Amino acid sequence: MKKTICALLALAMILTLAACGKSQEPPSGIFYDITGIAPDETVMEVDGNAVPAELYFYWTAYNCSVIDYQILSANNYYGAYSDLVGEDGALIWDGALSETQTVNQFALEQVEDTVKFYAALENMAKEYGVEMTEEDKAAMAENRAAAVEQLGSEEAFQEYLAELGLREESFERLSVAAYLMDGLTDLVLEEGSPLYLSPEDYDQYAAYADHILLTTKDTATGASLSEEEIAAKRATAEDLLAQLQQAEDVEALFAQLADEYSQDPGRESNPTGYIYTPGTMVTEFEDAVSALAPGEISGIVESDYGFHIILRRDLTEGLDNDPDQKRAIAETHMQSLVELNMQEAEVTRSDLLADMDPGAFYVSYTARLEELAAAKEAESAADGASDGASDNSADGSSDAADGNTAGNDTAGSAAETGGENG
Repeated sequence: MKKTICALLALAMILTLAACGKSQEPPSGIFYDITGIAPDETVMEVDGNAVPAELYFYWTAYNCSVIDYQILSANNYYGAYSDLVGEDGALIWDGALSETQTVNQFALEQVEDTVKFYAALENMAKEYGVEMTEEDKAAMAENRAAAVEQLGSEEAFQEYLAELGLREESFERLSVAAYLMDGLTDLVLEEGSPLYLSPEDYDQYAAYADHILLTTKDTATGASLSEEEIAAKRATAEDLLAQLQQAEDVEALFAQLADEYSQDPGRESNPTGYIYTPGTMVTEFEDAVSALAPGEISGIVESDYGFHIILRRDLTEGLDNDPDQKRAIAETHMQSLVELNMQEAEVTRSDLLADMDPGAFYVSYTARLEELAAAKEAESAADGASDGASDNSADGSSDAADGNTAGNDTAGSAAETGGENG
Protein backbone atom coordinates (compact mmCIF):
# COMPACT_ATOMS: atom_id res chain seq x y z
CA MET A 1 0.00 0.00 0.00
CA LYS A 2 2.77 2.44 0.94
CA LYS A 3 4.65 1.80 -2.28
CA THR A 4 1.42 2.43 -4.16
CA ILE A 5 0.90 5.71 -2.31
CA CYS A 6 4.45 6.80 -3.14
CA ALA A 7 3.87 6.03 -6.82
CA LEU A 8 0.50 7.75 -6.70
CA LEU A 9 2.02 10.95 -5.37
CA ALA A 10 5.00 10.81 -7.72
CA LEU A 11 2.67 10.50 -10.71
CA ALA A 12 1.34 13.96 -9.88
CA MET A 13 4.70 15.42 -10.93
CA ILE A 14 4.49 13.79 -14.35
CA LEU A 15 0.90 14.42 -15.49
CA THR A 16 -0.19 17.93 -16.54
CA LEU A 17 -3.52 19.67 -16.83
CA ALA A 18 -5.27 22.29 -18.93
CA ALA A 19 -6.24 25.60 -17.29
CA CYS A 20 -9.48 25.90 -15.36
CA GLY A 21 -11.26 28.42 -13.10
CA LYS A 22 -11.04 28.53 -9.31
CA SER A 23 -13.60 26.58 -7.35
CA GLN A 24 -15.97 28.54 -5.11
CA GLU A 25 -17.23 25.47 -3.25
CA PRO A 26 -17.07 25.20 0.57
CA PRO A 27 -13.84 23.76 2.05
CA SER A 28 -13.51 20.03 1.48
CA GLY A 29 -11.04 17.35 0.48
CA ILE A 30 -8.86 14.73 2.12
CA PHE A 31 -6.41 17.27 3.58
CA TYR A 32 -9.24 19.39 4.98
CA ASP A 33 -10.73 16.29 6.61
CA ILE A 34 -7.39 15.64 8.34
CA THR A 35 -6.37 19.17 9.34
CA GLY A 36 -9.52 21.31 9.29
CA ILE A 37 -7.56 23.90 7.32
CA ALA A 38 -9.26 25.17 4.16
CA PRO A 39 -7.43 24.30 0.94
CA ASP A 40 -7.18 27.97 -0.12
CA GLU A 41 -5.85 29.16 3.24
CA THR A 42 -2.40 30.72 2.86
CA VAL A 43 0.01 28.92 5.18
CA MET A 44 3.31 30.27 3.86
CA GLU A 45 4.61 33.16 1.76
CA VAL A 46 7.94 33.24 -0.07
CA ASP A 47 8.81 36.82 -1.03
CA GLY A 48 5.09 37.49 -1.12
CA ASN A 49 4.22 34.40 -3.18
CA ALA A 50 1.32 32.76 -1.32
CA VAL A 51 1.39 29.01 -0.79
CA PRO A 52 -2.06 27.54 -0.05
CA ALA A 53 -2.59 24.76 2.47
CA GLU A 54 -3.53 22.35 -0.29
CA LEU A 55 -0.10 22.56 -1.91
CA TYR A 56 1.73 22.57 1.42
CA PHE A 57 -0.01 19.38 2.51
CA TYR A 58 0.50 17.77 -0.89
CA TRP A 59 4.25 18.31 -0.54
CA THR A 60 4.06 16.99 3.02
CA ALA A 61 2.45 13.77 1.83
CA TYR A 62 4.87 13.50 -1.10
CA ASN A 63 8.06 13.98 0.90
CA CYS A 64 6.87 11.73 3.73
CA SER A 65 6.01 9.00 1.22
CA VAL A 66 9.54 9.15 -0.19
CA ILE A 67 11.18 9.08 3.25
CA ASP A 68 8.90 6.26 4.42
CA TYR A 69 9.59 4.17 1.33
CA GLN A 70 13.35 4.72 1.35
CA ILE A 71 13.88 3.89 5.02
CA LEU A 72 11.61 0.84 5.01
CA SER A 73 13.17 -0.43 1.78
CA ALA A 74 16.68 -0.04 3.22
CA ASN A 75 15.53 -1.94 6.28
CA ASN A 76 13.87 -4.73 4.27
CA TYR A 77 16.75 -5.27 1.88
CA TYR A 78 19.82 -4.43 3.96
CA GLY A 79 18.69 -4.45 7.58
CA ALA A 80 19.51 -0.75 7.91
CA TYR A 81 17.63 1.67 10.19
CA SER A 82 16.36 -1.17 12.39
CA ASP A 83 15.90 1.28 15.28
CA LEU A 84 13.51 3.32 13.12
CA VAL A 85 11.13 0.47 12.32
CA GLY A 86 8.53 -0.68 14.83
CA GLU A 87 7.41 -4.24 15.49
CA ASP A 88 4.43 -3.62 13.22
CA GLY A 89 6.81 -2.76 10.37
CA ALA A 90 5.86 0.92 10.40
CA LEU A 91 8.30 3.82 10.42
CA ILE A 92 8.91 5.43 13.82
CA TRP A 93 8.65 9.10 12.89
CA ASP A 94 9.92 10.32 16.25
CA GLY A 95 12.99 8.08 16.00
CA ALA A 96 16.48 9.61 15.83
CA LEU A 97 17.73 9.77 12.25
CA SER A 98 20.99 11.36 13.47
CA GLU A 99 22.41 12.71 16.70
CA THR A 100 20.68 16.05 16.12
CA GLN A 101 17.56 15.23 14.12
CA THR A 102 14.52 12.93 14.25
CA VAL A 103 12.87 11.52 11.15
CA ASN A 104 10.01 13.95 11.75
CA GLN A 105 12.32 16.95 11.92
CA PHE A 106 14.08 15.84 8.75
CA ALA A 107 10.71 15.40 7.03
CA LEU A 108 9.59 18.90 8.00
CA GLU A 109 12.84 20.34 6.69
CA GLN A 110 12.41 18.51 3.38
CA VAL A 111 8.78 19.59 3.06
CA GLU A 112 9.46 23.26 3.63
CA ASP A 113 12.53 23.30 1.39
CA THR A 114 10.42 21.80 -1.40
CA VAL A 115 7.59 24.29 -0.86
CA LYS A 116 10.03 27.21 -0.83
CA PHE A 117 11.91 25.92 -3.89
CA TYR A 118 8.81 25.85 -6.08
CA ALA A 119 7.63 29.22 -4.81
CA ALA A 120 11.08 30.67 -5.54
CA LEU A 121 10.98 29.10 -9.01
CA GLU A 122 7.67 30.84 -9.70
CA ASN A 123 9.13 34.10 -8.42
CA MET A 124 12.15 33.85 -10.72
CA ALA A 125 9.96 33.03 -13.72
CA LYS A 126 7.93 36.16 -13.02
CA GLU A 127 11.08 38.24 -12.55
CA TYR A 128 12.55 37.15 -15.90
CA GLY A 129 9.29 37.15 -17.84
CA VAL A 130 9.07 33.39 -18.35
CA GLU A 131 5.51 32.26 -19.06
CA MET A 132 3.73 29.27 -20.54
CA THR A 133 3.90 29.24 -24.34
CA GLU A 134 1.08 28.10 -26.59
CA GLU A 135 3.08 24.94 -27.25
CA ASP A 136 3.37 24.35 -23.50
CA LYS A 137 -0.38 24.77 -23.05
CA ALA A 138 -1.07 22.36 -25.88
CA ALA A 139 1.30 19.82 -24.35
CA MET A 140 -0.48 20.14 -21.00
CA ALA A 141 -3.85 19.57 -22.64
CA GLU A 142 -2.51 16.48 -24.41
CA ASN A 143 -1.07 15.14 -21.17
CA ARG A 144 -4.38 15.64 -19.41
CA ALA A 145 -6.19 13.72 -22.13
CA ALA A 146 -3.58 10.95 -21.90
CA ALA A 147 -4.01 10.82 -18.12
CA VAL A 148 -7.78 10.46 -18.44
CA GLU A 149 -7.30 7.71 -21.01
CA GLN A 150 -4.75 5.92 -18.83
CA LEU A 151 -7.02 6.01 -15.78
CA GLY A 152 -10.04 4.94 -17.82
CA SER A 153 -12.44 7.85 -17.52
CA GLU A 154 -12.89 11.46 -16.44
CA GLU A 155 -14.52 10.20 -13.26
CA ALA A 156 -11.49 8.05 -12.44
CA PHE A 157 -9.23 11.03 -13.10
CA GLN A 158 -11.22 13.19 -10.67
CA GLU A 159 -11.04 10.41 -8.07
CA TYR A 160 -7.28 10.32 -8.59
CA LEU A 161 -7.01 14.06 -7.92
CA ALA A 162 -9.14 13.66 -4.80
CA GLU A 163 -6.76 10.99 -3.49
CA LEU A 164 -3.86 13.36 -4.10
CA GLY A 165 -5.74 16.00 -2.13
CA LEU A 166 -5.66 18.41 -5.06
CA ARG A 167 -8.14 20.38 -7.07
CA GLU A 168 -7.34 20.87 -10.72
CA GLU A 169 -6.06 24.43 -10.30
CA SER A 170 -3.53 23.29 -7.70
CA PHE A 171 -2.51 20.30 -9.78
CA GLU A 172 -2.02 22.62 -12.73
CA ARG A 173 0.18 24.91 -10.65
CA LEU A 174 2.41 21.95 -9.82
CA SER A 175 2.57 20.95 -13.47
CA VAL A 176 3.35 24.43 -14.76
CA ALA A 177 6.53 24.49 -12.66
CA ALA A 178 8.27 22.06 -15.02
CA TYR A 179 7.57 24.36 -17.98
CA LEU A 180 8.79 27.38 -16.04
CA MET A 181 12.03 25.55 -15.28
CA ASP A 182 12.41 24.76 -18.99
CA GLY A 183 11.88 28.41 -19.87
CA LEU A 184 14.44 29.60 -17.33
CA THR A 185 16.89 26.98 -18.57
CA ASP A 186 16.45 28.37 -22.08
CA LEU A 187 17.70 31.70 -20.73
CA VAL A 188 20.77 30.01 -19.23
CA LEU A 189 21.60 28.79 -22.73
CA GLU A 190 20.70 32.05 -24.50
CA GLU A 191 23.72 34.26 -25.04
CA GLY A 192 23.02 37.80 -23.91
CA SER A 193 20.26 36.88 -21.45
CA PRO A 194 20.68 37.92 -17.80
CA LEU A 195 20.91 34.25 -16.81
CA TYR A 196 23.37 33.19 -19.52
CA LEU A 197 26.10 30.80 -18.37
CA SER A 198 29.38 31.23 -20.26
CA PRO A 199 30.90 28.04 -21.75
CA GLU A 200 33.98 28.30 -19.53
CA ASP A 201 31.75 28.25 -16.45
CA TYR A 202 30.25 24.85 -17.16
CA ASP A 203 33.31 23.22 -15.60
CA GLN A 204 32.00 24.14 -12.14
CA TYR A 205 29.34 21.48 -12.72
CA ALA A 206 31.03 18.84 -14.89
CA ALA A 207 34.27 17.50 -16.35
CA TYR A 208 35.11 15.68 -19.56
CA ALA A 209 37.71 12.91 -19.62
CA ASP A 210 38.65 9.74 -21.47
CA HIS A 211 40.67 6.85 -20.13
CA ILE A 212 42.42 3.63 -20.97
CA LEU A 213 41.39 1.03 -18.41
CA LEU A 214 43.24 -2.22 -17.84
CA THR A 215 41.10 -4.18 -15.44
CA THR A 216 42.50 -6.10 -12.48
CA LYS A 217 39.30 -8.06 -11.97
CA ASP A 218 37.45 -10.65 -13.99
CA THR A 219 34.74 -8.57 -15.68
CA ALA A 220 32.33 -11.50 -15.66
CA THR A 221 32.68 -12.60 -12.03
CA GLY A 222 34.25 -9.59 -10.29
CA ALA A 223 36.97 -11.79 -8.83
CA SER A 224 40.49 -10.35 -8.59
CA LEU A 225 43.05 -11.54 -11.12
CA SER A 226 46.17 -13.37 -10.01
CA GLU A 227 49.23 -11.41 -8.93
CA GLU A 228 50.96 -12.42 -12.16
CA GLU A 229 48.08 -11.17 -14.29
CA ILE A 230 47.91 -7.90 -12.39
CA ALA A 231 51.67 -7.39 -12.81
CA ALA A 232 51.29 -7.97 -16.54
CA LYS A 233 48.49 -5.39 -16.73
CA ARG A 234 50.66 -2.83 -14.94
CA ALA A 235 53.53 -3.50 -17.32
CA THR A 236 51.20 -2.92 -20.27
CA ALA A 237 49.93 0.30 -18.69
CA GLU A 238 53.51 1.53 -18.21
CA ASP A 239 54.32 0.79 -21.85
CA LEU A 240 51.23 2.64 -23.08
CA LEU A 241 52.01 5.61 -20.86
CA ALA A 242 55.57 5.78 -22.19
CA GLN A 243 54.25 5.85 -25.77
CA LEU A 244 51.86 8.66 -24.93
CA GLN A 245 54.52 10.70 -23.17
CA GLN A 246 56.65 10.61 -26.33
CA ALA A 247 53.83 11.23 -28.81
CA GLU A 248 53.63 14.42 -30.89
CA ASP A 249 49.84 14.16 -31.15
CA VAL A 250 48.82 12.84 -27.76
CA GLU A 251 45.07 12.90 -28.33
CA ALA A 252 45.25 11.02 -31.63
CA LEU A 253 47.48 8.29 -30.18
CA PHE A 254 45.37 8.13 -27.02
CA ALA A 255 42.23 7.43 -29.08
CA GLN A 256 44.07 4.72 -31.02
CA LEU A 257 45.46 3.00 -27.91
CA ALA A 258 42.16 3.29 -26.03
CA ASP A 259 40.30 1.61 -28.87
CA GLU A 260 42.87 -1.17 -28.93
CA TYR A 261 43.62 -1.75 -25.25
CA SER A 262 40.94 -0.24 -23.01
CA GLN A 263 38.77 -2.79 -21.21
CA ASP A 264 36.11 -0.31 -20.14
CA PRO A 265 32.78 -1.97 -21.03
CA GLY A 266 31.26 1.48 -21.55
CA ARG A 267 33.68 2.51 -24.27
CA GLU A 268 31.44 1.40 -27.12
CA SER A 269 28.75 3.89 -26.09
CA ASN A 270 31.28 6.53 -24.94
CA PRO A 271 34.03 6.35 -27.57
CA THR A 272 35.54 9.75 -26.71
CA GLY A 273 35.13 9.57 -22.94
CA TYR A 274 32.70 10.76 -20.29
CA ILE A 275 31.09 14.07 -19.43
CA TYR A 276 30.30 13.58 -15.76
CA THR A 277 29.20 15.48 -12.68
CA PRO A 278 31.09 15.27 -9.36
CA GLY A 279 30.48 12.04 -7.48
CA THR A 280 29.70 10.05 -10.63
CA MET A 281 33.10 8.43 -11.12
CA VAL A 282 35.36 6.71 -8.56
CA THR A 283 37.30 9.08 -6.32
CA GLU A 284 40.73 8.19 -7.76
CA PHE A 285 39.51 8.98 -11.27
CA GLU A 286 37.95 12.31 -10.34
CA ASP A 287 40.93 13.41 -8.26
CA ALA A 288 43.28 12.69 -11.16
CA VAL A 289 41.11 14.60 -13.64
CA SER A 290 40.89 17.64 -11.36
CA ALA A 291 44.71 17.85 -11.38
CA LEU A 292 44.88 17.95 -15.19
CA ALA A 293 44.39 20.73 -17.72
CA PRO A 294 42.51 19.94 -20.95
CA GLY A 295 44.78 17.98 -23.27
CA GLU A 296 46.99 16.61 -20.46
CA ILE A 297 47.33 12.95 -19.50
CA SER A 298 47.75 11.44 -16.07
CA GLY A 299 50.21 8.90 -14.83
CA ILE A 300 48.96 5.43 -13.96
CA VAL A 301 45.98 5.78 -11.65
CA GLU A 302 44.94 2.73 -9.67
CA SER A 303 41.38 2.12 -8.50
CA ASP A 304 39.28 -0.90 -7.57
CA TYR A 305 38.62 -1.36 -11.28
CA GLY A 306 42.24 -1.53 -12.32
CA PHE A 307 44.85 0.74 -13.92
CA HIS A 308 43.72 3.95 -15.64
CA ILE A 309 45.56 6.33 -17.91
CA ILE A 310 43.41 9.43 -18.15
CA LEU A 311 43.16 12.16 -20.76
CA ARG A 312 41.30 15.28 -19.75
CA ARG A 313 39.33 16.66 -22.67
CA ASP A 314 37.96 20.13 -23.39
CA LEU A 315 34.48 20.33 -21.84
CA THR A 316 33.27 23.14 -24.11
CA GLU A 317 34.06 21.06 -27.18
CA GLY A 318 32.38 18.01 -25.68
CA LEU A 319 29.20 19.91 -24.81
CA ASP A 320 29.02 21.45 -28.28
CA ASN A 321 28.79 17.90 -29.58
CA ASP A 322 26.25 16.85 -26.93
CA PRO A 323 23.49 19.47 -26.62
CA ASP A 324 21.37 17.25 -24.39
CA GLN A 325 24.17 17.00 -21.85
CA LYS A 326 24.76 20.74 -22.11
CA ARG A 327 21.10 21.40 -21.37
CA ALA A 328 21.19 19.03 -18.41
CA ILE A 329 24.09 21.00 -16.92
CA ALA A 330 22.34 24.29 -17.68
CA GLU A 331 19.32 23.01 -15.74
CA THR A 332 21.56 22.03 -12.83
CA HIS A 333 22.90 25.60 -12.85
CA MET A 334 19.36 26.96 -12.95
CA GLN A 335 18.39 24.81 -9.98
CA SER A 336 21.32 26.20 -8.02
CA LEU A 337 20.12 29.73 -8.79
CA VAL A 338 16.61 28.87 -7.59
CA GLU A 339 18.07 27.38 -4.40
CA LEU A 340 20.06 30.56 -3.81
CA ASN A 341 16.94 32.63 -4.37
CA MET A 342 15.06 30.37 -1.96
CA GLN A 343 17.69 30.78 0.75
CA GLU A 344 17.69 34.56 0.42
CA ALA A 345 13.89 34.89 0.24
CA GLU A 346 11.78 36.42 2.97
CA VAL A 347 9.62 33.57 4.25
CA THR A 348 6.59 33.98 6.50
CA ARG A 349 4.90 30.95 8.03
CA SER A 350 1.30 30.89 9.26
CA ASP A 351 0.50 30.07 12.87
CA LEU A 352 -1.70 27.33 11.44
CA LEU A 353 1.51 25.35 10.93
CA ALA A 354 2.79 25.91 14.46
CA ASP A 355 2.00 22.34 15.51
CA MET A 356 2.73 20.73 12.14
CA ASP A 357 3.74 17.08 12.62
CA PRO A 358 4.58 15.58 9.20
CA GLY A 359 4.70 11.99 10.41
CA ALA A 360 1.34 12.13 12.18
CA PHE A 361 -0.17 13.88 9.16
CA TYR A 362 1.17 11.20 6.80
CA VAL A 363 -0.12 8.37 8.99
CA SER A 364 -3.57 9.99 8.98
CA TYR A 365 -3.37 10.50 5.22
CA THR A 366 -2.46 6.90 4.44
CA ALA A 367 -5.14 5.65 6.85
CA ARG A 368 -7.71 7.82 5.11
CA LEU A 369 -6.65 6.50 1.71
CA GLU A 370 -7.06 2.95 2.98
CA GLU A 371 -10.54 3.80 4.29
CA LEU A 372 -11.51 5.26 0.92
CA ALA A 373 -10.13 2.22 -0.90
CA ALA A 374 -12.06 -0.15 1.39
CA ALA A 375 -15.26 1.85 0.92
CA LYS A 376 -14.79 1.82 -2.84
CA GLU A 377 -14.17 -1.93 -2.82
CA ALA A 378 -17.30 -2.50 -0.69
CA GLU A 379 -19.33 -0.32 -3.04
CA SER A 380 -18.09 -2.29 -6.04
CA ALA A 381 -18.93 -5.56 -4.32
CA ALA A 382 -22.43 -4.26 -3.50
CA ASP A 383 -22.91 -3.11 -7.08
CA GLY A 384 -21.79 -6.53 -8.27
CA ALA A 385 -24.26 -8.29 -5.96
CA SER A 386 -27.02 -5.94 -7.07
CA ASP A 387 -26.23 -6.59 -10.70
CA GLY A 388 -26.26 -10.33 -10.03
CA ALA A 389 -29.62 -10.12 -8.30
CA SER A 390 -31.02 -8.06 -11.13
CA ASP A 391 -29.74 -10.58 -13.66
CA ASN A 392 -31.29 -13.46 -11.72
CA SER A 393 -34.60 -11.63 -11.38
CA ALA A 394 -34.58 -10.80 -15.03
CA ASP A 395 -33.85 -14.43 -15.91
CA GLY A 396 -36.71 -15.59 -13.68
CA SER A 397 -39.12 -13.10 -15.20
CA SER A 398 -38.01 -14.16 -18.61
CA ASP A 399 -38.55 -17.79 -17.73
CA ALA A 400 -42.02 -17.02 -16.35
CA ALA A 401 -42.85 -15.04 -19.44
CA ASP A 402 -41.60 -17.89 -21.57
CA GLY A 403 -43.74 -20.26 -19.50
CA ASN A 404 -46.81 -18.13 -19.95
CA THR A 405 -46.20 -17.92 -23.66
CA ALA A 406 -45.78 -21.69 -23.82
CA GLY A 407 -49.01 -22.16 -21.85
CA ASN A 408 -50.92 -19.88 -24.12
CA ASP A 409 -49.50 -21.60 -27.13
CA THR A 410 -50.58 -24.98 -25.70
CA ALA A 411 -54.04 -23.69 -24.89
CA GLY A 412 -54.36 -22.28 -28.37
CA SER A 413 -53.30 -25.55 -29.86
CA ALA A 414 -55.83 -27.43 -27.69
CA ALA A 415 -58.60 -25.08 -28.75
CA GLU A 416 -57.67 -25.59 -32.35
CA THR A 417 -57.60 -29.33 -31.85
CA GLY A 418 -60.95 -29.27 -30.05
CA GLY A 419 -62.47 -27.28 -32.83
CA GLU A 420 -61.20 -29.69 -35.39
CA ASN A 421 -62.47 -32.70 -33.42
CA GLY A 422 -65.84 -31.09 -33.04
